[in-house]
Amino acid sequence: MNLEFYLEDQINKLIGYNGDKTSRYEELYGFINNENLKTLFAKIHENLNSLFKFLYEKSRSNGHYNANESRELIAIISQLKNMKYYLKGTKFSFSINQDYDKLLIVCDEFLLESGGSPIPKKLPQIRVIEYDPIFQLNQVIEVPNKKDTYKYALKFIGGGSYAKVFKYKDEFYNKNVVIKRAKSDLDIKELERFENEFKVMKELKSPYVVEVFRYDKDKNEYYMECGDMTLGKYIEKNNSKLTIGQRKGMLNQIFRGIDYVHRKEFLHRDISYSNILLFFYDDAIVVKLSDFGLVKIPDSGLTSLNSDFKGSLNDPKLKLIGFKNYSIEHETYALTQLAVFLMTGKKNISNINDPKIKAFISRGLSSNLKERYQSVNDLKKACDIAFQNNI
Repeated sequence: MNLEFYLEDQINKLIGYNGDKTSRYEELYGFINNENLKTLFAKIHENLNSLFKFLYEKSRSNGHYNANESRELIAIISQLKNMKYYLKGTKFSFSINQDYDKLLIVCDEFLLESGGSPIPKKLPQIRVIEYDPIFQLNQVIEVPNKKDTYKYALKFIGGGSYAKVFKYKDEFYNKNVVIKRAKSDLDIKELERFENEFKVMKELKSPYVVEVFRYDKDKNEYYMECGDMTLGKYIEKNNSKLTIGQRKGMLNQIFRGIDYVHRKEFLHRDISYSNILLFFYDDAIVVKLSDFGLVKIPDSGLTSLNSDFKGSLNDPKLKLIGFKNYSIEHETYALTQLAVFLMTGKKNISNINDPKIKAFISRGLSSNLKERYQSVNDLKKACDIAFQNNI
């Protein structure tokens, strides 16, 4: 089958598609290289969100789904069935978000072609996904062990300037594993830095640093343990429930991890809410540092590669002095903001009025590098005082 011809034909069947390929939903599918498939996924995602929102609105009012919307949703369900059938076993084989898939199955049972559709009372509830993809390509990876080779489906979970990130469930070890894969357009020096990130993380033997397993030179990818949630998402979700003791416990783990990295003479250079991962256990939360792609290594010629300003919490003045001049005072600058967010749940520090916390922030973000915290231990002591009686 000519896949491109098939995809173009499916685009022509899209409801409400007028040839405009600038939908904001397309940004969610940047990991898909084929433009036709990207357009298909983006538009179907957009249509489903609109139809699902209207469905729940009607379920709360008169319990009757309008005829036009019923026919539109029937058409999408039919199109998705068709796509799954014809793309199965090809490089475009895909899966849809589990909650969306369950709701589509229910809708397929009650939707009517004419006169509208009575909505069942036990309609599955889902969170309409606006900012993450609902479609994933069914990539497969072969993982050998001593006796056999296992094949697992990969799920795309994110990426950045240099790499794409996937995960899979390793059934032999019963654990989720992450694969970080270098993008295909990296030059030799960028690939060298990517591999160097793995080597640095492999060298760091700490319970507060994400563990990496092996590097595949042929595929330019490496395997590492999979966290349960980022610090940023965890705080946003649980901020009202966390005690000051729980917050300090997590923050102290971060301090121990960063202090260990510094004692190994590295600077992380990309401390952020999303680069701190949480691992949930029955009796504890373990906090680990991840993403050492911007790590600064003493006497490394690779540092010059990342001379442009990067890092969401980094000092903006690095734009002027150059990212290669990043120092311990810049690391504590980012850590100050991270500590305030963890302890208060607030990213906008201008709204904080407590004098002790304001003094802590003022020193940590001082324009004078000599006034800033000169070590993790220095910052930790000030943090203990600032948050002694506050959340």
